[in-house]
Amino acid sequence: MERNDKPLISMIVGIYNGEKYIAECIESIINQDYSNLEIILIDDGTKDNSGIIADEYAKKDNRIIVIHKENSGVSASRNRALDLAKGDYICIIDQDDVVSPNYVSYFYNLIIKYNAQIALTPTAEKFFEKPNFKMKTNDEVKVWTGNQTAEEMLYHKIIIAPWNKMISRKLLNDNHVRFNPDFFGGEGFAFSVQSYQYATRIAVGSQLVYHYRVGDPESGASKFRKSTIQSSINAQKFIKDTFVNPTSELNKAWNFSNWHTYCDCLNVMVGCGVTRDYNELYEELREVCQNKAQCALFAPISLQQKLRGVLFKLSPYLAAKIINHFRIRKFAKD
Repeated sequence: MERNDKPLISMIVGIYNGEKYIAECIESIINQDYSNLEIILIDDGTKDNSGIIADEYAKKDNRIIVIHKENSGVSASRNRALDLAKGDYICIIDQDDVVSPNYVSYFYNLIIKYNAQIALTPTAEKFFEKPNFKMKTNDEVKVWTGNQTAEEMLYHKIIIAPWNKMISRKLLNDNHVRFNPDFFGGEGFAFSVQSYQYATRIAVGSQLVYHYRVGDPESGASKFRKSTIQSSINAQKFIKDTFVNPTSELNKAWNFSNWHTYCDCLNVMVGCGVTRDYNELYEELREVCQNKAQCALFAPISLQQKLRGVLFKLSPYLAAKIINHFRIRKFAKD
């Protein structure tokens, strides 16, 4: 057990129609080996029983705060929680995922040991039914600058999500960093890149303490929504417009990220079989994917990512079909 004088950590979970997995998510948080937690569950006007499930847990654990509100989207929900949070550090968890028992202590210890404002892991364990909580014998830790970390995420070497990290609440509040409520695709990407740039030291560990559920066909990443695609594209522009200290290296990384986002959007359209239904949007995406593909050839990325660039240069449609063949999630029209 840790000493009671350790700081309060705020855990934020946005909830919307998540009754299938929300209990498992909450259980993984309340059973952390670091107990000084504030657990904020934001019910974003959910239509199923997930809000009721959250209330039941709050009755049993006084660390849990449940906020019920009208539906306004994941960004507005997380911002509400960030405004309410009292913890020295913030962690954001998705409702259908789970975290290892040492998720909080692992990130907190990285922050303390390396005098960092943010601690993160570049990737997570992907799982279907049961997560694997086994830890590696040796942890490989690096300390990066804010811009360096932003570039790594823009090159997609770090998962483009808000949940694989612990962030100083002071850093967020002092620099007015919040989720852009206009976005419901790419919002976590924009939030993370902006957060990194305000940090002077970021500790990057390699333990897989976050467990990302990939077997949920209801995930937004598996569905086609024209509005989500437009939001993802707009989020990229927002990222560039909000660079704190723009450099040529950062702009080069953004060019790759912007192209990669267009390709991801095209993959969804092809996978969901809606290219003819939204031909104008498809042609817009296809043109960027093909004409900007050379940015991948000269980027500091893996050979696999460079091959992706070659495929999109030759035929965006064929590239999407090949990539989607290896996808774990199924696609669905909304």
